Amino acid sequence: MTHLLHSTATVPPRAYHSYDQRYHHTWEVSKSGDGLIQVLEPDSDDAPSVLPKPIDLRVERDVIEKLINSFFQDVAPLVPIITQAEFLALSNPSPPPILLYSICLVASCKREVPQTVFDSLRVAVNDVIKSEDVLCTASIVNVQSLLILCQCADVHSQFVPSALSSLWIRLGTAIRMAQDLGLHRAEAVKKNIEMRRRVWGACLITDRWTSLSYGHPYMIDVEDCDARLPSSGNPNDHYTDELVRLSLILGRVLKTIYSPSGLTYATDEKLDELLDDMLDWQKNLPADLKYRGPKTPRSGGLLHLLYASVSMIFWRVFMRISYSCPAHLKFGLTVDKWSQLVELTGEAIDWLDANEHLYDVWMLVGYAATSCALVQYHTWARRKDPGAQAKLRKLRDCVRRWESSLQPDQMSTRRKTAEIITLLYETTQGPPITINEPPPLAPTGGVKLKVPATFKGLKYKKDETRPGHGVFVAHGKAKEGDYTGMPEGVVVIGANASDEESEAPNTRQGASAGPSTQAAQQQQQQQQQQQPGDTGSAASTPAPMVNYTPLSAGGGNYPNVNPALNMAGTSRSDVRVLNVLDVPPAPSTLEQFQVADSGLLEGLPGTMFDWPQWESFFSRFNPQQAFSVPTDPNALAAYAQMQMQPQNQQQLQGGQTNV
Repeated sequence: MTHLLHSTATVPPRAYHSYDQRYHHTWEVSKSGDGLIQVLEPDSDDAPSVLPKPIDLRVERDVIEKLINSFFQDVAPLVPIITQAEFLALSNPSPPPILLYSICLVASCKREVPQTVFDSLRVAVNDVIKSEDVLCTASIVNVQSLLILCQCADVHSQFVPSALSSLWIRLGTAIRMAQDLGLHRAEAVKKNIEMRRRVWGACLITDRWTSLSYGHPYMIDVEDCDARLPSSGNPNDHYTDELVRLSLILGRVLKTIYSPSGLTYATDEKLDELLDDMLDWQKNLPADLKYRGPKTPRSGGLLHLLYASVSMIFWRVFMRISYSCPAHLKFGLTVDKWSQLVELTGEAIDWLDANEHLYDVWMLVGYAATSCALVQYHTWARRKDPGAQAKLRKLRDCVRRWESSLQPDQMSTRRKTAEIITLLYETTQGPPITINEPPPLAPTGGVKLKVPATFKGLKYKKDETRPGHGVFVAHGKAKEGDYTGMPEGVVVIGANASDEESEAPNTRQGASAGPSTQAAQQQQQQQQQQQPGDTGSAASTPAPMVNYTPLSAGGGNYPNVNPALNMAGTSRSDVRVLNVLDVPPAPSTLEQFQVADSGLLEGLPGTMFDWPQWESFFSRFNPQQAFSVPTDPNALAAYAQMQMQPQNQQQLQGGQTNV
């Protein structure tokens, strides 16, 4: 969710500066907008002690009984990992400690449970995991216990980075255990078939939604599975089946749009098919699971909230006023579909406001709520819609009621989500937003950030005669903006700055293209036709003495394990992959120069045997030779930042955990 906040073009950096400082966030961004959010460990002087106060590990028997009952009443129906009957069968003579404590710990996340009880149970769970070697022993009980613990990040640790990392690792362990036990295969074991199906379904659900909230790839490939859809144990209950189906659709969205090669090879037909499947899922829901307003029962309302989150993540990169998708895609977000998304997320906010206690016990409810808040915020920022602002206020009030019932140091991970929602609402209370710079991060690979200065003159105009009841009218510099690839009817060109009623005919790209735009397009085409390394004259590049084919392009020694990225034209040299648990090494001289010099590859020899040219090229990286100071202001600023880098490295060498 932090990534979504920092890649939102309309949220000014000043709005989340204090949020980043509070959670020790920083980010590294390449010139293309791809980036990496890092969480720095606080200084030792500022870090709280592991146990700020003594914890009484004794929990009274009557408290344990109440927590068990609360779990099966309020938590277990959300993701049916274990039924009450199965738990009772395991309780003769006594239930496994890891299962008992996991159930009680997740149930104690509710706002009415004292923090002392929650802290005691968290210590007990971590002790049992270590003493009984839970992470190394494959059993159904251990799989169930770990999946239950993955419903809430705060149960793993008091500190946010440790809690998030532990949840991710323990979820991966649970899935590997389940595969080791054959839960992913149809009736691999002719015993407890329905229970095995349900536990595997819970693995798939948790895998997809946790991957969404973390921004990491999911683990389960459905082509490796043939287990049938589960149920919660009630033959008349279709909720679990539909949640599994929605989770499978979510996996397709993540793979189609957000994988490294997703949009590069996605087609309009593939995206249309995926959107149709999403709409069909909602249309074909059983009558008892359809949304019927804020009073919709828990199962139907929760599916509606999660569907709104899937819809938001599907449409996010197609909000093309700020982002530009690959040129081969004509698929886009029209005003009509945007208005439908606003209505859908508004309904989800209304339902959560009437059922706010679901925010307490399942981490994904908070993520889905923030997804809805982002849609409403986008709508306010672009349209100045007071209805969207009212929805944000309602959601802000909802999470504030939850926050007010907790201690300041309780539920630190969940507070991050609540603070993002509050931040989005408070941003609507400030002065009008002026987009002078792109967001720090791009939303996904293959998506480019447009120059924001050209969008200052875009104004939303209500028009009941149009689909979606509105249109964006471009005035001033916005007339020169690049709207190629946008769906028809999203942006129209105003005749002059004072006449918002005048509209030029739309082109296939979504708006009339002015002379400046056409000239820019012609220049871009000429640049694309020019080969890398060309200097404008064929005579300036010496003829190669030897022609050779790199090994990676011929006999199968491909440079990337993703086959799609080995195809011609899909190389992504601007991406740096880091282990999210490792401390990044100090940048080398070459890396520093790459940050400072936008012309890193200028002067690259045309052949591998042009020794004098290679010597001249690499002489720039020799630390014993003085660098020439650039005269361009932007390059000069980057050069100055590079010179300061060694001093800054000492401050960044504390352990880093990237999220």
